[in-house]
Amino acid sequence: MSSSVLTDDVPQPGDVPSSSAAAEPHIRVLHVGPDPQGHGGMATVIGGLIASPLARRHRLEALATYRSADPLRRLAMFSCALVRLIAWCARGGARIVHVHTAVRGSMYRKAVCVAVAKAMRRPVLLHVHSGAAEIEVFRGRLGPATAWLVRRCIGMADQVVSVSSAGARALSEQFARSDVAVVTNAAPPVTQPRSTRGARDHRPVTVLYLGGFANPVKGGEVLAQALASLVPTAPSMRVLLAGPGQLTPAATALLSGDPTVTWLGWLDEPAKAAALDESDIFVLPSTSEGLPMALLEAMAHGLAIVATDMGGVPDVLSHGADALLVPPGDPDSLASAIRTLVDHPEKRGQLGDAARLRAEELGEDRVAARFDAIYRELMLR
Repeated sequence: MSSSVLTDDVPQPGDVPSSSAAAEPHIRVLHVGPDPQGHGGMATVIGGLIASPLARRHRLEALATYRSADPLRRLAMFSCALVRLIAWCARGGARIVHVHTAVRGSMYRKAVCVAVAKAMRRPVLLHVHSGAAEIEVFRGRLGPATAWLVRRCIGMADQVVSVSSAGARALSEQFARSDVAVVTNAAPPVTQPRSTRGARDHRPVTVLYLGGFANPVKGGEVLAQALASLVPTAPSMRVLLAGPGQLTPAATALLSGDPTVTWLGWLDEPAKAAALDESDIFVLPSTSEGLPMALLEAMAHGLAIVATDMGGVPDVLSHGADALLVPPGDPDSLASAIRTLVDHPEKRGQLGDAARLRAEELGEDRVAARFDAIYRELMLR
């Protein structure tokens, strides 16, 4: 079976289910992954699915396997989660285990969860959130034993889902799983059109970055290099930097050299929404991604997007139509694209409006319908 991408041949928002479908008993689905109330994109995706229309069709529950960075607490939590997973699988009725994973430690933990659920004879959906480059690097660093474990984990799952076409190809090439389905993350509800928010001609053009500096693949260092050349020549621009981790030397030098650059640190949901609402341009300089929720949130807010052409980005955005896409790891191209949008308000408005319309097409109803179809198919196997 070839990789399948989220398409229009699934139930659409507003569709009325047939009487036979409506009469079917709900499937119980256990979402296994990080705490939905915690930080990070994967937690946001899990929380969004549990709160989505999917919850009206099936009985969704969450089982947190990870919350604390402390090694002992993390081990204790994972051990308790395995006990709860076994107990949940042992109960009667139609049940599916939906396992969410990234790479590295997350993949090792989820390999155990997949093996346990399959030992309990429950269908397993393995949902991989990492980008293609991360998957490839991860596979290259595995020894023979860990490579076997991961390949066994991926092979045991009844269905594997990636959030991007690039991720699906990487899973196929690196772990010989050729039937990976692609389901993009759901965009949040869109905000009011930016044209109704009032004129901003008297304000600086605000550029927002939410990736932080803890993870190199988020591209914080590349952005710092781009801004070092751009900020001194763009007096009408201000920059908001946010996310996890401490500032790098390059970012620190940037902040100390210009008051128009502000470091916000980690933002909770209300603070992130406020930052998105006051910004004009969203920049995603990552070198590897699945499909980041921050990008979808920026699209829903109608921001003009500058993003690297990698991971799930080209699945949802097209260069020149609803975003400016640049090569990963290229600070000069990144600076040039940002400068184009700073200097051309009409282009900002066009791209922001187009991104907002694209976000409407990627709403939770469509994603819920796709997972509903996958769940029902799993129960028929």
